[in-house]
Order: sequence, then C-alpha cells, then structure tokens
Amino acid sequence: MKTLEPSIIEFTDNFWIESNSKNLSITHEIINDELKLKITANYSHIPSRIKLISSNRSNLKIIADINLNENATLEIIDENDYIIDTSFTLKSFLGSHSILELYRFNKFQSDTNNSFVHTCNLSNGSTFKDFNFTNGSDFTKNETNINLNEKNAKYVGSGVVMSNSSKCENNLDIRHLSQSAVSDCSFKAVTRGSSNVSFKGKVFVDENCSDTQSNQISKGLLIDEESKIKLTPILEINNDDVVCSHGAASGKADEEVLFYLASRGISKSEAEKIYIQGFLSEFIEKIEDAEMQDKGRNFVKENC
Repeated sequence: MKTLEPSIIEFTDNFWIESNSKNLSITHEIINDELKLKITANYSHIPSRIKLISSNRSNLKIIADINLNENATLEIIDENDYIIDTSFTLKSFLGSHSILELYRFNKFQSDTNNSFVHTCNLSNGSTFKDFNFTNGSDFTKNETNINLNEKNAKYVGSGVVMSNSSKCENNLDIRHLSQSAVSDCSFKAVTRGSSNVSFKGKVFVDENCSDTQSNQISKGLLIDEESKIKLTPILEINNDDVVCSHGAASGKADEEVLFYLASRGISKSEAEKIYIQGFLSEFIEKIEDAEMQDKGRNFVKENC
C-alpha cells in the first residue's frame, strides 16, 4: 500500500492550507469571492495527496491551476457533502511521466446548482486517473476535456451518477493528438423519481495519431417510470491504425432477477439495492487503489 503525505485545503470563511509535503506548493488569492489556487507538484518517492474540506458557506467558487512537473505524482480527494451551490474550474498540466489521480465522492442537496469543469493537458507518458461519484442535485454539470498531446499519454476515467435530481449533465471530450495514446472511459447512471441524466462522450483521433487505443462505454439503469437517461457516444476517427470501441445501453432492472431475489425472502427495496450494487460494481473495480475502491463501494451502498 502506498504511503502518501496529506495536505489539507479547507474552504471556510477563514480559508487556510495545511501542507505537509515539501514537494507540493499551494498558493492562493481571493478576488471578488472567487478563490484562485495554484498547485505545483514536484517529484518525490512518496506521492503527494491533497484533501479538500468544505465548511458551510453561502457559495463556493474555485478556479485552480494544477501543474505536475516531470515524474511527479499527485492525488486529490474530495469527499464533501455540499449543502451549497458550487463551481469548480480546473486546468491541469501533466509533465512527462507524471500521474494525477482525482477522486470525487460528493453528495449534494436537492435544491442546489453544482458545476465542475476540468481541462487536462497530458505530456509524454503521463497518466490521468479520474473517478467521480455523485448523487446529483437540482442541476449538476460535470464537464471534462482531455488533451492527449504526446506519445503514451493515458486517460482512465469512470463516472457514477445515482440521481434523484431534476437534471444532471455529463460531458466528456477526449482528443487524441499524438501517437500511441490510450483512453478508457466508463460511465454509469442510476436514476430515480423525475431525474434526467445525460452523458455525451466524444473521442477525437487526429490524422497523425497511429497506434491509438480508445474505449468508451456508457450504461444507464432506470428505477422509476418517469426517470430519464440519455447516452450519446461520438467517435471522430481520422486514422486507420487505431483500436477504438464504444457502447451505450440503458433500460430497466431485470424483473426475473428481482423476482428471484424476492423468492429468497428479500424485500423489493433490498432487492433493488443489491441489483444496483451489482450494476455498478464493474466500474468500481476499475479503481486500482484499494482505499479509493472501498470509498467508491461505500458511496454506492450509502446512496442505493
């Protein structure tokens, strides 16, 4: 198990940073109620970890520039239960052979608006691991733009939405701009009530990007009659020397499986929970970090 040096960024009325890593620089300024962060990670044999902690505020608007120098490894964890409107705008640059891991396990209130926009630029041999778990809100927007700029850059991402909210939009744009880059995207949604969840995943492969590998899969599970899921995969391939695949499917729970569970004395609500956990388990297992995998599994259990 890897040992990480945790640093704390707390968003309160009295904003503060606690940094325990000599290889991590965090600076900030507050302008017109916007918190602007600059985060720089340098190489260390012990990777750096940042935990985000939020206390009650009237609103939260954060703009962050994240820079990983060559061979640096940075892990960012957000486990907040937000009861306020939030807006995160991130721009990250991954230097050669660096690794950025971003884990979000967020619960929102049903009457809030929450936005997360991230643009990530990857250099030679760098890797971005991106995992997002959310229960949605009145309006939730997740937008991620990935630029695989140099050889052997790699993106692995997985999104899980378990929504009772009115609207949750998820957009992912992956651009293969160099040879031998890899992208692997997974998205699953479980909708209840009158929630409306959408996912649009676009993969673009430039004409000079031979030896490209890309996989995208999106699936939806509708629990209630009035809930909606819209999945839109888009591929734009301009080179023949690629291995690209995509798949999208949504539907209701298998009644035969639910009947089988009921015949074993399991209540309808418990049967649905078991079904949902099974539906989402394959994506949770994509997380390599055992600690983060457990957090994902616990999030699903708590929100079934």
